[in-house]
Amino acid sequence: MDMYWIFYDASFDEDVMETLEHCCVTGFTKWDRVLGKGPHAVPKMDNAVWPGYNCAVLVAVADEGSAHLRTSLQDLRKRLGGRGMEIFRMPGERIEDR
Repeated sequence: MDMYWIFYDASFDEDVMETLEHCCVTGFTKWDRVLGKGPHAVPKMDNAVWPGYNCAVLVAVADEGSAHLRTSLQDLRKRLGGRGMEIFRMPGERIEDR
């Protein structure tokens, strides 16, 4: 299983959600109004000095769907101009009851 952290400008929300649906992602956790700054971006603090905010989505994907999601997210990032979106992938393990 792979875990994907997707951070993006709130204006891209519809594009990200459509990509997840296209990849048959049926479950995710989403945070709206995520504040912060990336190493190559202006801060987004949702105030008069640094307007705007991001969203964050965490997705757990079975191994067989991971490559498709990864490719689709990379394609989306390219279509959006390569800015305003960061994607991180890491291994995940579901902890079951004993």
